[in-house]
Amino acid sequence: MATPTGRDPAPALVSLTGRMRARGRGRGSIMLLQLSAVLIVLALWALIAATGLVSPTALPGPGAVFTTFPELVAGEAYWQAVADTLRGAVTGYAAAVVIGVPLGLATGTYAVAEQSTRLLVDVLRSFPVIALLPVFLLVMGSTPSMKATVVFIACVFPVFLQAQYGARAVTPMIAETVHSYRIPRLLSFRKVVLPSATPSIMTGLRLAATTSVLVAIGVEVLTTLPGIGHQVVQDQQGGASASAYAYILTAGLIGYSINQLSQLVESRLLRWRPPAHTD
Repeated sequence: MATPTGRDPAPALVSLTGRMRARGRGRGSIMLLQLSAVLIVLALWALIAATGLVSPTALPGPGAVFTTFPELVAGEAYWQAVADTLRGAVTGYAAAVVIGVPLGLATGTYAVAEQSTRLLVDVLRSFPVIALLPVFLLVMGSTPSMKATVVFIACVFPVFLQAQYGARAVTPMIAETVHSYRIPRLLSFRKVVLPSATPSIMTGLRLAATTSVLVAIGVEVLTTLPGIGHQVVQDQQGGASASAYAYILTAGLIGYSINQLSQLVESRLLRWRPPAHTD
C-alpha cells in the first residue's frame, strides 16, 4: 500500500526493524562481555585465595565473603553503618550543589568574575582533601559535621567548575544576538545560559555524587566516625576479614547504584538534547 506521496513505507519499516535488531544484538553482546569480565575477576580471586598466595586474613575467598554478606544484611548494625555513611555524603553533596552551581553559573556568565577568581579556585582545588583532614579534626573534632564538611570540599569544585564551563559554552553568535536585541539578563539566563549549561552541570553532579560516598567512607576509615569505613577497619582488626570485604563490596554497590541513577536522571532531563552521534 502506497502513501499519499506515492512512496512505499515497507522499505523504511524493514530498515528500521533491522536497525533495532542490530542495536539489540549489540547491547546483548556488550552485556555478555561485561558479565564475562566479572566472572573472570571472580575466578582469579577464587584461584588466588585457594592457592594461598595471599593469607586468608588479608584476602578471603569470594565464597566466604558472599556467605557473610546475607548475615550482615540481616543485622541492624549493617543498615546503621550504611545510613551513617549516606547521611554524611548526602549532607556534604547537597551543600556543594547549593553553593557550587550558582557560583559556577555566575562566574561563567561574567568574564570579569571568572578571571578574577581563577587563581583562587586553582589554588584551593589543588589541596588534597584528605591531607586537610587533620586540620578539620583539630578545628571541628571527630563529628558528623566534620565529615559532611570534608565531603563538601571534595564535591564543590567539580560542581562549580562544570557549571562554570557550561555557562561559558554559549556560542559567540548566540551571545551577540542576545546582546544585539538587548534581551533582559534574567530572560537571557533562563532561555540561553541555563539550557546551554545544563548538560555540563549534570556531568558535574554525577561525578560529585559518586565522590561524596567515597570521601565519606575515607573519612570514616581514618577517624572514629561510624559508617561503612569504620566497620571495615573494625572487622579487619578483629580478624573478620570476610565481613570487612562484604562492607567494601557494599561501598562499591552504592557507588555503582548512584552512578546508574545519575545517568538515568540525566537522560530523562536532557531528552531534548540531540544525540552525540548517529548510527
